[in-house]
Amino acid sequence: MKAAIAAASATHDSVMADPFRYSPMKHGADKNAPTVTDPDRSATDIRGKFGEYAARVGAGPFNQPGVQAERDAHASSRPYLSIRLAQLAYRPRRGDQLQALDDNGQPIAGELFRVAEVLPSTRGHVRLDLNRI
Repeated sequence: MKAAIAAASATHDSVMADPFRYSPMKHGADKNAPTVTDPDRSATDIRGKFGEYAARVGAGPFNQPGVQAERDAHASSRPYLSIRLAQLAYRPRRGDQLQALDDNGQPIAGELFRVAEVLPSTRGHVRLDLNRI
């Protein structure tokens, strides 16, 4: 079963997912200086499901007419990228950068992101909450 799910995930990513270049970053000797490329982790082209932010996530469906009480929910203003961990030889980290690519593998101007949070997702996947740079 696990093999079938992994194969389906890879097939889905090759057809439906968006291409990105994942560039690992780290702090240099001066922690207050901007981050620099991490030489111990190489940049990798990956594919993942990109999504824009949702104003209210987890509030549940509103399917009754009339006034309803607010439900607890997580509010976010960040775009996100859901990726398969098997695409990377290392764990994603906060502060790493992603550049959106077109279908020919060329960077898309203005589509540069920094990983704000690495959140758990389904087995073998993570959700990267992003900040635009």
